[in-house]
Parts: sequence; structure tokens; C-alpha cells
Amino acid sequence: MEFRIHWFAVTIWGTTDFALKLWEVWFQKSLGHMQPQGYGGRLYQSIYKALAESKLYCAPRLATDDSEQHFHFELPGSACEALHPKLLQDFMLALEHVERFQFTRLDLAWDGVPFTPEDLEQAGERNMLRTYARRETLSFESTPYRPREDGQIGHSIFRMGSRQSSRYLRVYNLHGPVRLEIETRSKRADTIARDVLVHAPDDWAAKAMAHLRDFVDVHADYWQEFIQGEARANCTVTDARTSEMSRISDWLYKQVAPSLSVLADVYGEDAVDRLLKTGRRKRGKRFDSLLSGGNHES
Repeated sequence: MEFRIHWFAVTIWGTTDFALKLWEVWFQKSLGHMQPQGYGGRLYQSIYKALAESKLYCAPRLATDDSEQHFHFELPGSACEALHPKLLQDFMLALEHVERFQFTRLDLAWDGVPFTPEDLEQAGERNMLRTYARRETLSFESTPYRPREDGQIGHSIFRMGSRQSSRYLRVYNLHGPVRLEIETRSKRADTIARDVLVHAPDDWAAKAMAHLRDFVDVHADYWQEFIQGEARANCTVTDARTSEMSRISDWLYKQVAPSLSVLADVYGEDAVDRLLKTGRRKRGKRFDSLLSGGNHES
């Protein structure tokens, strides 16, 4: 059984020049140069493309100043397969030094799972599934004469969840060995990415399994063989404001506090007060949504 990251999309706050530099350093060797397309999309003024359908969206149309500039990397399954997993881990660790970023999609895939789409379809009929997905989102399709990539005949797929929700599961055999994929989006994708990708790739499968079990469990022997005793993550996704305040706090304590203490020790703590006043003047509208949630000093 093999685990892999099958889709990777992240929004990072910064300029187009910063985006192209990140691409050059981290992905250009594997996926080639980003080429401007001469048009925009998804509320961005510019789209770039590289190999394996990888894309860069930049220059947001609604940004009013430099502090609101951001860009979006999108690496679909074929692009992720072209990257060494260790590179993705190193990129994730590098993002920890960036002031602001958020994953918007992360797909997790297991190839060669010890069950079939038919097994899960039967589990649903027999009430053997525990899931947060609504029962009406469970579906099963079988095309008995459709050729598969491994030369066999007959394709089936089991689906659970909605493509518009934060989690959506597919189990299918089109490529040969049965694959389970869980597509995660929005805050759920961001939470899982920060929990899984910071670890060594050899540990990804176990970390990801814990989050998969948060979404679904099956009361069957084949499922016990699949999960290999991994516990649930019991991960609760917090609201956006709480998550962002936690991220800012973590970044300050890890990255800023040592330098700030040197500034205070050399120039006195009045320098910290002056720094705060400068920050309040220059922060613009970027943090308005955070500040509106509680009392603050302007």
C-alpha cells in the first residue's frame, strides 16, 4: 500500500516577484519555468502555467495596497507525482518562516487498499459506516465493460461527501490497484497540511490516516487491516479569526521574539513602544477582520 499527496494548493501573501522566486527555488527544476498566459482568472489579474498543469495565480484584482497582495500555487496530482516528497516537506517548513499563508486544497491518496468500492457500498447498505457525510451523498457506480489502465475490464467507484464541502472521498479502481482519495478544502485542508506535511514523508501516511478516520470509519476487518491501529486525530477546525490569531502569535514567539528582545536590551523598551506605534500606522486594512473581533487600541 502506497500513500501520496495528490493535490496541493496554497495561497501566500506577497508580490508576484516573490511568487516567481519561490517557484524558481522550489519547483522549477522539477516542473519547469512558469510561463505567463496573458490573461487572468479566479479574481487574479495574471495566470502562469508550468509543466503537469501546475499553475500560479497572482495580482489579485481586489487588492488595494501592497499588504493585501497575495498569490496562489496550484499543483494537481500529476504535478505532485513529479515532486520528491521530501521537497514538499522542506517547502512546508520554509513556509513556516513566511508571515502569512493558507492551504486551500490538499488531497490525500492511498493506492492498493485492501477493499473495493463494492465493499464500501455494501458497508453503507448495512450501516457499517461511521461518517460525518450525509447519507444521501453516498453513491456507487459500476461500468462492467469499461477498460482499466491495467488491462482489466470493469470499473467501479464509491463516493461519499460533497465536492462543495470541506471533505470528499472517492474509492475507485480505474488505474488498477484500488485507490482511496480524500479531497480536503478550505480550513480543513489548511489544518491537515500544517499537521501532516511538517513531518518526514515516511510519517505522512500515519498522520493522514488519523485525519481520514475523523471523517469515516468502517466496522469491518478489511478496514482494520487498512488503518493498522492508527487512532483518530480528533481534530476540530476552529473559526478563521481564532486560527489566524494563533498563527500570528506562534510566528511572533518563534521568529520575532528573539530579535525584539535584542532591540529592547540595546535601545530600551521604549523602542518596542515606538515599533508598535509604527506598526499601527502602517498596517492598513489587512487586519481589519481580526481587529473587529475584539477590543484594540488604535
